[in-house]
Amino acid sequence: MSADPVCARHLRTAAQLCPHLDGHPTVFLAQSAPLYGTTGTLYGLGADGVQPVTQPEPPLPYRHPDTGCFLASQQIRRLHTYRILKVDALLHQLRTHSG
Repeated sequence: MSADPVCARHLRTAAQLCPHLDGHPTVFLAQSAPLYGTTGTLYGLGADGVQPVTQPEPPLPYRHPDTGCFLASQQIRRLHTYRILKVDALLHQLRTHSG
């Protein structure tokens, strides 16, 4: 499941054009989303020099002892405080509160 951030201005367009969102995505309106860690590849020293060792599942948290040998590909955030809305409900709220 993708949870890419989208600004309010482009929310409707993203929902219509992105094949993964199916036209009617659920919106997680985050109020707290601290960085957690990364996904990527762990490297180590082998017979032929530095080489990939593994791509760990789940994401590697920051401050993990292996981060010094880790090539990150994506940052991961954890949603701690959020509300779940449909696109139309969020856009209505934004229109109502924008003045």
